[in-house]
Amino acid sequence: MRKAASIVTKIIFAFVCYWFLTRVVIPYMKTIFTSKEISIDQTPILIKEIKSIGQLITYTSFNEVVADTTIKTKGSAFVNTFNRFTPVPILPSADKQLVIIGRGKILAGINLSLLTDSGVTVKNDSVWVDLPAVQILDAILNPSDFETFVEKGEWSNNEVILVKAKARRKMIAHAIQQNILPKADAKAKMIMENFLHNMGYKHVEVF
Repeated sequence: MRKAASIVTKIIFAFVCYWFLTRVVIPYMKTIFTSKEISIDQTPILIKEIKSIGQLITYTSFNEVVADTTIKTKGSAFVNTFNRFTPVPILPSADKQLVIIGRGKILAGINLSLLTDSGVTVKNDSVWVDLPAVQILDAILNPSDFETFVEKGEWSNNEVILVKAKARRKMIAHAIQQNILPKADAKAKMIMENFLHNMGYKHVEVF
């Protein structure tokens, strides 16, 4: 009787060992020596590719503006006071006056270096990109782009620079009034969509 029980025990033990070997040990050994599919997060790679473009200039506006400035001199107060007491102005104005014409171009687009990790989401062959806001990237007015229309009085170099800066601000404001930013934004999204499609993404959404 004891001999029979011992035989049964050995059979059960052998079965348990066989089950453990085939169901646990061998599958585990296979996972060690077989190659696995590597899952790579593509988002940092994609962000690096986009940032390498740098400034994406998508719209250029050519413009011409007039900027003028009048500065009162020491003799202006006397001349203006005297002319107020006469039926018509007798003395010429002693104010300094400078009128310049500026011609240049305004560049609008996106600074892609401002793109953050949270701005790009990749899933399989789909990508969603939240671009940085479009902005005026530069306003180019070279020294040869200015023409003096009226110059009255003596003007220092610093005073002339201030008038030219006024022309630059005026040109930027004029470009914004002409909707340069919405136009640049639409073009930027189109360019980025084409760029991502060319990289192999099937579904692309750019915001």
